[in-house]
Amino acid sequence: MVGKLLSKHFLSSTMVARTRCIISLYFVLVCPLPIWAQPSFTLNGAAIVISENCYRITSHNASNDVGSIWCEYPIQLQNSLEVHFALNLGCSKYAGEGVAFVMHADKDGYDALGCKGAALGFGVDRDCESALTPSLAVEFDTKYSRGQPDIYVPHLSVIKNGNFMEPLVKATRIRSSGQEVRDCEYHDVRILWSPSKQSLDVYFDDELRLSYKGDISTFFENEKNIYIGFTASTGTQANMQMICVQSVEVNIDEEFEKRRSFEEGVGIYPNPIRERLTIDIDFTEEKYLQIQLFDAFGNIVYEIPTHAVRENQYYFNMPGLASGIYYVTVTNGVHRVSKKIVHISTIRA
Repeated sequence: MVGKLLSKHFLSSTMVARTRCIISLYFVLVCPLPIWAQPSFTLNGAAIVISENCYRITSHNASNDVGSIWCEYPIQLQNSLEVHFALNLGCSKYAGEGVAFVMHADKDGYDALGCKGAALGFGVDRDCESALTPSLAVEFDTKYSRGQPDIYVPHLSVIKNGNFMEPLVKATRIRSSGQEVRDCEYHDVRILWSPSKQSLDVYFDDELRLSYKGDISTFFENEKNIYIGFTASTGTQANMQMICVQSVEVNIDEEFEKRRSFEEGVGIYPNPIRERLTIDIDFTEEKYLQIQLFDAFGNIVYEIPTHAVRENQYYFNMPGLASGIYYVTVTNGVHRVSKKIVHISTIRA
């Protein structure tokens, strides 16, 4: 049956391309150097390889199945990410439960595997509390689960730490038309993360179906290397759910790196202050800056007009100003560093 599905619905399509993992690095004179590699996946639970780059995560002949596959390349979320794959959610509209694309820093690493049923292999269910944490998942949920904020048709959502009760994006139809997706067909899916835009977007059959706006790196605290891959599960009815990975593309987000470099080049201290506020500028190249100090009502207290600088220290003398909240802003017109300052005035004899 697997071979029939692959030959009929997948092998003749343009999705048959060698899976590739593209990592853009900076090398010698800051020139982008693309690295091409054939990524492999660690398989857990019911997951098996069915052909090159294609994986069956749950079986058509076993109920209460659960499986996971994890890419051998951890990622860092200051880089942009695009994952392109074909998704087959099975053949019966009565079956479930679904598949999820998961990013995690769980202690089990490449061995991470969650629970069956409505947990989708990564989350919390009434019969299972062993969620992958910390984690962020895009779920392709094909079955309504009582007690969860689901909808009655196959749907998408974004889930943090396996908590289905508080989705980051409310459930939305996988297809805008509402057409069935458990149709034995492979569907084209792209998931994109942009650090500079702080946007996670999901395309299903070339249609943008879901967007989450926010800095997802904060969900992982101080973890730098994030595992990425797929989980899937079934309930009382067996359902074969499969993934064929076309590409995993990781690139340096140049706009994000520029913003981070600007922020790292500006030091504002101390805080709280009594006497003098220091703004320490240390860039690798000259930039045009404007520096301003505002009171709590938005009035400019001090200002250093736009000028060129690479390295320098500036001082705002605070004696004579009332105690309270002030704000310092340093900008080059494109990027901005703002900081809230607490001033404690001193009384001199």
